[in-house]
Amino acid sequence: MTYFKLTVGFECGIDKSVCPLGYPEYCPKCIYKKLINANFLVDKVVTIEQDSDEKRQEMNYNYIWRKYKDISNIRHIIILSIRGVPLFNMAVGDYLIDANLLSGFIQANVLFGAKDLSQIDRNKINDEKSGRPFYEFQYKDFNILLRNGTLSKTCLILDNRASNNLRVLLSNFIEIFENNYKNELIEFQSSGNLDLFITVKDLVEKTLEINMIYPQSLAPQISPDFISNFSLVQRAIFEFSIDLLKEKPYFFINNILFMTTRILGKIPKEEVLWNIYQMIRDKIIISKDLDFQRDELDFNSEKRAKREFEIQKLLDQKELKEIMEEVKSVSLEEAIQKMNFYLKKAEFAKKNAIYQESLNDFKRALVYAQEFKRQSEETKISFQIMEVLKQNKLLELEFAKDQVIKSEKKKDYIKALKYLFEIKDVLSSEFDIKESKKRLTKVEQHIQKLQNLLR
Repeated sequence: MTYFKLTVGFECGIDKSVCPLGYPEYCPKCIYKKLINANFLVDKVVTIEQDSDEKRQEMNYNYIWRKYKDISNIRHIIILSIRGVPLFNMAVGDYLIDANLLSGFIQANVLFGAKDLSQIDRNKINDEKSGRPFYEFQYKDFNILLRNGTLSKTCLILDNRASNNLRVLLSNFIEIFENNYKNELIEFQSSGNLDLFITVKDLVEKTLEINMIYPQSLAPQISPDFISNFSLVQRAIFEFSIDLLKEKPYFFINNILFMTTRILGKIPKEEVLWNIYQMIRDKIIISKDLDFQRDELDFNSEKRAKREFEIQKLLDQKELKEIMEEVKSVSLEEAIQKMNFYLKKAEFAKKNAIYQESLNDFKRALVYAQEFKRQSEETKISFQIMEVLKQNKLLELEFAKDQVIKSEKKKDYIKALKYLFEIKDVLSSEFDIKESKKRLTKVEQHIQKLQNLLR
């Protein structure tokens, strides 16, 4: 028999801090078992934990990216006893599910639905070595992934079909759960006491890392020395987190991932996410420990902002409505006087760069011009409104331009890029796109230049 010595890179898929079998002592046996189950003929396994290098780092980036995508797919987690009684029920999405109703649906599908699976499906979902299959089926608009353990079953309700990595994650979770709650699971069979599983949420959050889709914030106190040691990507993440927290008391990873990837340009999203993940583990970014529904916080915040906007709009509309009612009972001479009064106010506000007040007064003057069909004045006022809107945008551009210059002098290229993207967004709007094409090209070249400096 020919003998080969192979050096193989192997991605375990389990965080060593929660390894149920004992890291690193059990690693050779664990890898040996996995190779045997994969039909390798193995004589001996010697394991060496590989030091970080470029390839390993790239694997780390991809591993965290896959994990985040898999976790984002989860809407609900239900742990059942081996007989199908719900032991633990946790919503991680915006769809509340009746665990008792679903458990009956699951039992029916496992007992009667599995026989209808095609041979291809059976090959995909069965773990023939362990004798514990995965079951996958539809429930309303969701996908269900179920895995049997020795003493329990775990069910994930998903937006989309489970990836192979999510199946591995679920298998690892069941092993960890049953190892940690073996005595409680045995006791439950005789007592039926659900209080035995009150602490399961902590294990779910730690093992599946569900907190990655929770709302996030920054730690209240961060040492300046710690900040000074941030990598380039981490400095950008920190900077944009502060910006987001000025608008709301929390942000989601998706928000900060999009902003940072956009600003840094050539740095891949997988690398940015890995750095966010490290900042969560270092407790720089902290997850809000809330029983929340995925869109609930955003919905409530948007609802409040919308209500405040609507109130202000109503106040403005009320005044305009009052003017529109008043205009019906005034003479032409009185209407011209009122129109000129608001025009003078608007022009004074415009001259002093009080653009919102100027805009409101021009709109009031426009009501009188339209009601009495003063076409010449109506055209002039409409033009003035467009000018005010344009001046307001120019003011935004000038401020952003000054910030770019100041940031570049300090060699703070991240902040400079942030303001350059603000300029790009203004110039790219429909209002300015035609006349701003050349300026937009220069801004894009400037962005590319700074992004190259960062890399």
